[in-house]
Amino acid sequence: MRPASTGQWAMRTWLPVGWVALLSLAIMLPTLAPGFVLSYDLVFTPRQDLLPAALGLGGSLPRAVPQDAIVAILETVIPGQLLEKLALLAIPLVAGLGMLRLLRAANPGARIVAATLAIWNPYVAERLVIGHWGLLLAYAITPWAIASAIDMRRGVPGAGLRLILQVAVAGLTPSGGLLAVCVAVPIAIGPGGRAAPWHRVGIACAAFATWLPWLVPALVHPAAASSDPAGFDVFALRAEAGGHVLTALGLGGIWNAEVVPLSRAWPTGPLLTIAVLLLAAYGVRPLVSALGRAAGLWWATTSALGLLAALTSAWLPGPWQALLATMPGGGLMRDTHKLLGPLALLLAAAAALGVGRIASRVTDRATRGACIVAAALIPVALLPDLAWGVAGRLAPVAYPPAWSQVREVLVADQRPGDVLVLPWSTFRDFDWNAGRTVLDPAPRWLPRSSVVDDQLLVSTPEGLVRLSGEDPRTDAVAAALNARLRLVEVVPPLGIGWVLVEEGQRPAVDPRVLEGLQSVDVGAGLRLYAVPDEAASLPAPAGAALVIAIDVAVACLVAGVAAAAAAQAIRRRRFPANAREPLVR
Repeated sequence: MRPASTGQWAMRTWLPVGWVALLSLAIMLPTLAPGFVLSYDLVFTPRQDLLPAALGLGGSLPRAVPQDAIVAILETVIPGQLLEKLALLAIPLVAGLGMLRLLRAANPGARIVAATLAIWNPYVAERLVIGHWGLLLAYAITPWAIASAIDMRRGVPGAGLRLILQVAVAGLTPSGGLLAVCVAVPIAIGPGGRAAPWHRVGIACAAFATWLPWLVPALVHPAAASSDPAGFDVFALRAEAGGHVLTALGLGGIWNAEVVPLSRAWPTGPLLTIAVLLLAAYGVRPLVSALGRAAGLWWATTSALGLLAALTSAWLPGPWQALLATMPGGGLMRDTHKLLGPLALLLAAAAALGVGRIASRVTDRATRGACIVAAALIPVALLPDLAWGVAGRLAPVAYPPAWSQVREVLVADQRPGDVLVLPWSTFRDFDWNAGRTVLDPAPRWLPRSSVVDDQLLVSTPEGLVRLSGEDPRTDAVAAALNARLRLVEVVPPLGIGWVLVEEGQRPAVDPRVLEGLQSVDVGAGLRLYAVPDEAASLPAPAGAALVIAIDVAVACLVAGVAAAAAAQAIRRRRFPANAREPLVR
């Protein structure tokens, strides 16, 4: 009996974990090569400084807050190249292992299928290419947060502390924080759980506090209620084969068609979506049995709301635009495809248990194993271009030496002033990055705040749409460039002391606007200019003191929760008998 028991333990533990590791490497192995992966919003640099924009005190809405601040802090001890590789590899690993943890009572085959569907789907593929690694990390953490929330309902010691830490990590970006908190926290604090009322209130308050580092800057930002209304239409769910409903249920429909894997155009895509939906419907009963009725119902509710919001943005763009355009910070929610994250995870869990339910009715062991293998391999086979860094689109490259030289000059020079970055456009397609589109790296690379074009040019079926920016200084710069005025006369009152020109990018910079600036030699590919007149000192951003105080308070809260969780874990190791007792009854 002992060998059989050992074999069953290995089957339940190491086979699913090994499969998750294999899938993760199948996607991320190319990204582990030396260099930086630069794709759309995915921008890491060797060293990122803690600048006002990283705290939400820059010109634009805090879409990458506190993500940029955390990256800047971590890069004081971890090289940016290594940090990026760890973040990317963590996404599929954490998502797959989280699904194994959530469905730990299910049979190994069903857990393997659940991990596969959570890792290998269009939502992950499209968000990887567009560079939303913070959102994907929140997506990956959500199964862990749901498991902790269920444990808290059942009175498991330390579950509430784990939940707070998980939603804090998920809160690197606003959309990630909303995803994890809205899905998991109501499960933990809802009626019917074993936690005491004071415990539930504390968890709710702590979870909400993890939103404050981005919520407060969004509310006090000058552009809080002035996002371009056209953006809500441009960023709406985009229909693929089968229409909006089948696209959304298939986890596709991201606004940028350029990031969609080519295999999404295959006729097999809608067929796979229908198959997953049928399996998920068959797996509802075992899922509710495994998680509990309250957890299953709330998870389904949040998934349905996300699906409804995505479809509403496409079907009723006018009312959706009216709702969010006037909401403070509503621009943070204009990309409704993000809201399909809970649905992606729910379908993965339910469909996997549906497969397990079918397999349990098959008496022949070989046939049962074949069903599981097919269910795990078919999603991979029908989305093959997620493999190998999304078909090579996540390939690392090296920054040219000139970028380091620019940074060294700006670090050594003590004159005040921010950096104006030209050409006046948001994205770049550098030759040294194989022509792949990437957000301008300068704001994260340079040791000073940057003034960049934060208008967004989006290609739609109706043509190019330009969305207005949110930084008040960009209007003055854009007007000067359009009028071909000399920047030396325009930028000092705007607090700008330097101008950086990235060569070979569009639109071309008119030489006349650079007249009177002092050229600084920094090497090929970049041109750096110093503004002769001293840059004006700008007033502190609105609400700066409040934002910094909130950040410090939240950091102390998370540190305290982490210390308490560590102390409790040590106590459980020393006194395992006591650790089995529920925290509250």
